[in-house]
Amino acid sequence: MPVAIAGAVGLLLWSSLAGAAPSPGPDDYQSILVSMQGRQTGLESELGQPRHCLGERLDGLLEINHNCPPEARALAEDENRNRTALHGLMGRDLNLAPDEIGRQRAVRYVERYRPGVLREVRLSEDETTWWDGRPPDPRKTPVARVLALQGARIHERADPLSAVTRDNVQQYESFGVVDSTKDGQGRLWYQITEDHVPKVKPPDWSPKGLGWIAQDECIPWRRAVVMRFTNPLQREQSLLFAKPEPLLALMDLDPAQRRNRVADLSAAVERRTGGGDVIAVEPRVNPNQDRAVMYPVLDFYGRGRNADLRIDGKTARVLEVAARTGTDGAAGGTVAPVDILFVMDTTESMGPYLREVLAAVEAFAVSSPDDSLRFGFVGYRDLDPRFEYQAREFTSAMQSARDFVRTLKGIRAQPVAVSGDDIPESVFEGLQLAIKSEQWRPEALKLLFLVGDAPGKDTLYTIEALRRKADVARVKLVAFPIKNSKISKGLDQVTERQYRELASAYQGSFGTSGETSYVYAVDAESKGFKQLVLDRLHEGETAIAQARRCAAGGQGSECLQSVQSGTLSELIFQHAALTLAGPNMPRNEVRGWVSDKVLTNPGQEALAPMVLFTEAELDELEARVRELKDVGEIALRGESGTTLDFFDLVARNTRITMVDPTAVNFRDAFAIPLGIDQLPYDSDIMSMTRDEFQNPDRVQGFVASLKTKLATYEDLRRARGDPQVWRRLSTGAKERVVGVELNHLP
Repeated sequence: MPVAIAGAVGLLLWSSLAGAAPSPGPDDYQSILVSMQGRQTGLESELGQPRHCLGERLDGLLEINHNCPPEARALAEDENRNRTALHGLMGRDLNLAPDEIGRQRAVRYVERYRPGVLREVRLSEDETTWWDGRPPDPRKTPVARVLALQGARIHERADPLSAVTRDNVQQYESFGVVDSTKDGQGRLWYQITEDHVPKVKPPDWSPKGLGWIAQDECIPWRRAVVMRFTNPLQREQSLLFAKPEPLLALMDLDPAQRRNRVADLSAAVERRTGGGDVIAVEPRVNPNQDRAVMYPVLDFYGRGRNADLRIDGKTARVLEVAARTGTDGAAGGTVAPVDILFVMDTTESMGPYLREVLAAVEAFAVSSPDDSLRFGFVGYRDLDPRFEYQAREFTSAMQSARDFVRTLKGIRAQPVAVSGDDIPESVFEGLQLAIKSEQWRPEALKLLFLVGDAPGKDTLYTIEALRRKADVARVKLVAFPIKNSKISKGLDQVTERQYRELASAYQGSFGTSGETSYVYAVDAESKGFKQLVLDRLHEGETAIAQARRCAAGGQGSECLQSVQSGTLSELIFQHAALTLAGPNMPRNEVRGWVSDKVLTNPGQEALAPMVLFTEAELDELEARVRELKDVGEIALRGESGTTLDFFDLVARNTRITMVDPTAVNFRDAFAIPLGIDQLPYDSDIMSMTRDEFQNPDRVQGFVASLKTKLATYEDLRRARGDPQVWRRLSTGAKERVVGVELNHLP
């Protein structure tokens, strides 16, 4: 029969058992209880502090957070040692596992802690969260946010007859949930706010309530998961299904049958003759919406089952998404302007090419009266102090073509070669300076034109890190490697490889989807560099003009002409497609099930899911991932205690709670913070087993993967001032959020 230990009853039982102990000692009941009672006052005081340095875990031990001062950390570590020893003694005498003693004690205690004490509570069989005992109780109100439906009303009270405080709420406007209740008719209502609702509420937390919204006028958004559709120009449109089962059946067909069936369904929906189970083709963006659209993910087809879903042998996810489609009568969208920032080698060998860029921009300025394109310039040379600079911005703001001509006339290449200097240049430093430049216009499509005849040298910056920084900053790179140069042609292969990698863009999720390279190689012996640059500028101007015509006509991205993959036009059309409305789409809400892979070509990603984090949540994520990385490094160094099972190392050295000591893989063994283990994907880390962690190579890969993710979080933190990266979920929201792709999570 299970034994529950709690409060005074537990202390009496411990005391009676301690009295039966044969002799005092460091590990007998009496010694342990005396030690625990001696720190009880200090521990209770620390548990009640608003900084929430400590928390009571579901395994009966204390959670020690990163903000704990040394004295509080030492107090909690001593307490955990005593509790662990006590659980062991009681488990022996009561014929129970020590872990069971700790869990039962935690269950009994959780309702007895005073408000303000952080305690771990269970939401479901495989999901826990932290709660400070103040309303709302997450076990009662598991919904953290809701999305309003078109025309929703916010009432003063949870009563449809009460005063309306706000009418005709914008569709999919997001609100935090403060509390929930049912009215006399059994209808569920949510009390909402525009303030951020933290998982752990500080003592003085007092959100500004907007009122109450009925459940049938909003969508519960249990996880802050969203998705974006990938480049629509080089793939077929996705289909949205009313239910997941017909989509799953379609995925199981052989490729030829599926291709024909998809064509029939798409045609039926476009003709509005009915597509059966298909309710819509891929939504086009409403021009009144933000340019970088992210659709809410409402549900996904079974977490455990997602790993088994495949299309032609390729893993796929099936997600339920919400999207507003059509134009609601609006006429056209706004096509973003384009900024081109030249990043160019200005050493002695590049003098002729600098003059060719000047000539191309001069010709463009004469033939192009408007400001479709604006320009900036970053020059780079080398680290050698004999060079005037390593990397320098020559413009502080984007310039018109005419103004840029005047700037270019003042830029000079190194007058003479530097004797004894090596061939590689400071390419990476120039790119780093350009990516983080403050001269980009926030609303513009940001393009880097990289021009050089030598590779970058190994420095603090790597190609991988620069690509990640460019992705966070939404900067696209077009490369012009110059080969057969007299000075550096021996390194042409290295130069072209580096430039191709730098100018490659993922068409879906960063790091895992297919890539397209935007590279225009130049032969130093040819005379066509000026014309190549001029052609690209005219190509950009033409692409913008076409996109604007489509927007003015209220047409969708099908209006954009077919373009060759890897061209400048493709980059501009990709960006413009986000603002073009689909005239054949229904003009109301669409909620449907969709595959994240293109049904007729599952090697392509149709959508990229991501999770929204507040600044505090991103900091929490980074802290947990850093702990995991540190444990992996301890194991690789073979420090004390590394003979333990790796899962035990994680449980002992991090604040990640082990929920199933017998589990085989990482996901099932631990309650991962921020609900990451509840997301519709299986990462390499989540699926790693105990046996795999015995392999040093796997642990090394584990650590390397976590280091990459940490670098991404750092880049996101540095982009906090960029409104295109950090956004507000609703007009009055105080907190901003950032989208983190699933591949960047542990």
